[in-house]
Amino acid sequence: MKKHALVITLLAALTACSPEGTDGEQPTSAPPAANEAATAASGTLELAISQTCAPGSDPQCIPLNDEHILVAPAAFERIGVDSASSAPSSGEFDMINVTLDNDGATVARKMTNEASQAGDQTRLVMKVGDEIVSAVRVQGELRGDQMMVAIPPGAATEEILNNLNGHGN
Repeated sequence: MKKHALVITLLAALTACSPEGTDGEQPTSAPPAANEAATAASGTLELAISQTCAPGSDPQCIPLNDEHILVAPAAFERIGVDSASSAPSSGEFDMINVTLDNDGATVARKMTNEASQAGDQTRLVMKVGDEIVSAVRVQGELRGDQMMVAIPPGAATEEILNNLNGHGN
């Protein structure tokens, strides 16, 4: 399966209204073991903070969208997903709404805050299953527990939703 690009848009309007959006009391815990993730009722996605890179500068520098991103597998943190569903499309893009679990939202807030302050070459990389699906500049910290994800034409929207909902391969 070829890599599909997603554009993550963190919509403050949707996330700021979440009743669980300010629940930062739970500590960040280690990612679940592979067998725990496979048996969980909800799905997972993985996030990493990365940098753009020059083509050929490193074996882990991969093309994604119109740029190259340095992707270190060890940099990814597993983020729990409560649910993912289709949302009204935005022009040419399919949209999905991803609701994170409490721990996932806490980790995502920390990572989006860090990525938004790290400079123009910093990207938040999203992986669903074994596929890197997005690398975006982050404008600010995630508020709440929801992310709207724009999926470009031709991407496997249903497969992405199945993986995020814990029904992937």
